[in-house]
Parts: sequence; structure tokens; C-alpha cells
Amino acid sequence: MKEGFTAISPADVLARVNALPITQWKYKVEPQGIKHLGPVAQDFHAAFGLGDSDRAIGSVDETGVALAAIQGLNQKLEAQNARLKDQNATLQHRLTELETKDKEREARLSRLENLLPPDTAPAAVKTAASNGGGIK
Repeated sequence: MKEGFTAISPADVLARVNALPITQWKYKVEPQGIKHLGPVAQDFHAAFGLGDSDRAIGSVDETGVALAAIQGLNQKLEAQNARLKDQNATLQHRLTELETKDKEREARLSRLENLLPPDTAPAAVKTAASNGGGIK
């Protein structure tokens, strides 16, 4: 019952949905107080070229665009999630390296302090040790 299938780009559909004006409106023949929300047919047709006119939006087209945009958003989020996982792994590795270096420095400082006779360490070393390391 269907023919002429063409692949689409969900990312492209998402970009066009993002650019599509969405407004609140009512049909002229409806009583006051009735409200609708969505794009106007002319903008929808200009953005997607679907349907046989720019005077009405077919529900199948509106649904198809919404589903494709959801897929595009999902692809975008998955790509962002992958980048964040990579960044997190890199930062975790760097943190582990820094923690290892800090432990090595603490061990070296402790060995140096053990070489000094009690109460003979210079004031700068005593100050550094009491501040958590690093001579000021």
C-alpha cells in the first residue's frame, strides 16, 4: 500500500523542528476560549515539504516528524553521553596519577623528615609539613 521510501536524517529533522515556530492559536470559526498549540500548516509545509498542500498538516506527517525528531534527539544525547564518558575516564586516569604522585611526595617528605634530628628542622620545613606539604 506504500511506495517511494526514502531514508531520512533524524538529526536534520530535529534541526528543522527546532527552527519551526510553535504558537498558540484558534481557528477563526471556533468560539472564544478554545485554544490549540502547534505550528501553522504553511510553516510545517515549508520546513518539511510533506502532504499535498500548505493548508493542513496531516496527522501521519506530524507524528512522523515528531518520532524522527525524538530519534534525532536520542542520537544527540547518546553522542554527548559517549563524549562525557570519555572525558570522565580521562579525568579519572589523571586523578589516579595525581594521587599516586602525591603519595610518593608524602613518602619522600617523611623519609627526609626522618633523617633530621628531632627539633632541628628549619622553620620552613616545619611550616610546610604542618600545612600539608609545599615550602612557602
